[in-house]
Amino acid sequence: MDIIVNACYYNIFFLLLFFRLLDGHSTLIIGQDVQCEKEGEEVKVKSISDNPCFTCKCQKGVVVCEQQICPYAKGCYFLAFGESRSCCDVCLSCYHEGVSHNSGSEWINSKNSCLTYSCQSGIITESTIHCQTSCRHPIPPEPNECCPRCQGCQINGINYTDGQTVPSDSSDPCLTCSCQKGNVVCKKKACPVLPCPQTKFVHKPNSCCPECRGARKISDFKDKCLIGLDIHKNGDSFVYDQCTQCSCNMSTTFCKRQVCPPLECPPSYQIKEPEQCCPYCQRPEERKTVCRSGGQIYQNGQHWQNGCSNCYCLQGKVRCSVEFCKTSNKCPAGQKLVHLPKKCCPVCVEDDGVCTVFGDPHYRTFDGRTFNFQGTCKYTLINDCAHKRFTVQVANEARYSKMFSWTKSIILKIDDTKLVLGQYRNIKIGKKRVRLPYIKLGTLSVVEQNYTVTVRTNLGIRLNWDGNSYLEVFVPSHFKSQLCGLCGNYNDNPEDDFTTKKGKLVSSPEVFGNSWAVGRGKKCLISKSLQTTHAACESNLNTKVKAIYECNVLKSDLFRPCHSTVNAMPYYRSCVMDMCECPVGRKCHCESLFAYAQHCKRLGIQLNWRKDSGCEGSHCPKGSVYRSCVYPCRKTCKNYQRAKPCRRKCRPGCECAEGTVWYRNKCIPTQLCPV
Repeated sequence: MDIIVNACYYNIFFLLLFFRLLDGHSTLIIGQDVQCEKEGEEVKVKSISDNPCFTCKCQKGVVVCEQQICPYAKGCYFLAFGESRSCCDVCLSCYHEGVSHNSGSEWINSKNSCLTYSCQSGIITESTIHCQTSCRHPIPPEPNECCPRCQGCQINGINYTDGQTVPSDSSDPCLTCSCQKGNVVCKKKACPVLPCPQTKFVHKPNSCCPECRGARKISDFKDKCLIGLDIHKNGDSFVYDQCTQCSCNMSTTFCKRQVCPPLECPPSYQIKEPEQCCPYCQRPEERKTVCRSGGQIYQNGQHWQNGCSNCYCLQGKVRCSVEFCKTSNKCPAGQKLVHLPKKCCPVCVEDDGVCTVFGDPHYRTFDGRTFNFQGTCKYTLINDCAHKRFTVQVANEARYSKMFSWTKSIILKIDDTKLVLGQYRNIKIGKKRVRLPYIKLGTLSVVEQNYTVTVRTNLGIRLNWDGNSYLEVFVPSHFKSQLCGLCGNYNDNPEDDFTTKKGKLVSSPEVFGNSWAVGRGKKCLISKSLQTTHAACESNLNTKVKAIYECNVLKSDLFRPCHSTVNAMPYYRSCVMDMCECPVGRKCHCESLFAYAQHCKRLGIQLNWRKDSGCEGSHCPKGSVYRSCVYPCRKTCKNYQRAKPCRRKCRPGCECAEGTVWYRNKCIPTQLCPV
């Protein structure tokens, strides 16, 4: 049989005398005493000093080794080992507000005597004491005490002294009464959250709280919290049960637990619903009745949802439980977080498709194909080919040369409404100009912010227009494979985006673009080939050098944070093309830089690029200049002679140059103002 060592001291012999447990049998090795000189000095003995449970010292000229006896870890479930070189396993403690607490300890909040804490193997349970009084006129609690008291400690003719437990009329084993300072105090505390799984719970007869059976050794517990069979990371919050909300911090689980009030009815009449924290008394004579909530009548047992609450009718009473949403508010790439109708928690859904038009002009389809098309007609940009619910058209013009075109206006047709977005953010409904904000209930809304016009429709279509040449169109994902036009068919396949109006797949951007021309009786310039455009740029060396110099900023550190996410080369080629016949004084390269920055912004990458790229103020209307401090009170032909100061705070923006004022969407000299 095995020999269990309980002795504290052993003499060390020349060949060592010790007990070795080997394959369940004991081995005894006998030798001679080991001599020593310095009394009381710790001696390192080979094979024994390596064991942290033994300490060897010199006593009366002989080396004597003492074995450490480990205490019995009663009530401890998680035993930590491997943290340091120690003999005994250590019970996992709790860390709260800069103080470490041993497992099994309890303490009271220094500012609120009704708030109690307990530590159970790395789990802190916070609960508020529930006070109970059986007398009519209880004595208020003294300072630093929680519960009121009933006078006297004589119960049923028996006198109880301070500290003794007093019998209670309640059948709740968790309600305890005691004699304190000659008076009876009754209180109920919540049971602590246990570290073991429920299969290890042991509930002794007439006891209030269960206990853990057995123990478990753990070694790797840093930066995580253990509770039952679950592992939580630092910073996680989670629901333990209907009464308890927990969080993990510094490897300690902190749980706030609700205390249920004592019930006057016997346990056989107590009902505990699965979705509720506390039981309640149900009298057998009560009859099933209906429930009324929010003006509606619900039958007994009927369930319904009220916002974030799941409710049901039980014996004429409405019972509701709150739905807890996950704390994470991030979605995978290509998805966004939205609140769906009649849903409590937000969910991740596929992101909207985006088609952009920029520069002279360049197009990036819903499926990500970028191409150049310089036609100067009116074209179908997006059309709901499946259900004909809406269409978006673009009208282009040869603004600066006969070789290049720019977006002049956008036409949105939805239901019986025709919206026109013109240059300098002129907005028309039909042929009538309107002021912003404009709202047509059930159809669309138009607002202006930061020099951008935003259109939102009841179909979920959204347009952003800068009033010059940049356009973004956002379309919900349920329109996939239902669209056609210059923005493609939105089917996640860029290879078939060049499908003409007649359904033919082509490879030429010119053939594809011209097939979507609309309008009758008006002649327009058909775009020339890109080879002609490139040849015009190649023939002028100075123009080419300037184009490369201005557009190389896309490859610089200003845009580097986005390079690994968005390919800059399509925007770089568009930028060089825009610079081929860029008029003097224009910053044509800024159109492509802005389009690339917007693409990055939609993916969550914010770039600070305008100032260092020389594009600050490039979006300002004709004749205006960009300044870091512009007063919102715009000077016009009607008010520029008034001396009344602007009382609103300045902000970065565009304003007319000195000696000019705003008139009909442009800045003009004051002497040209109409009388």
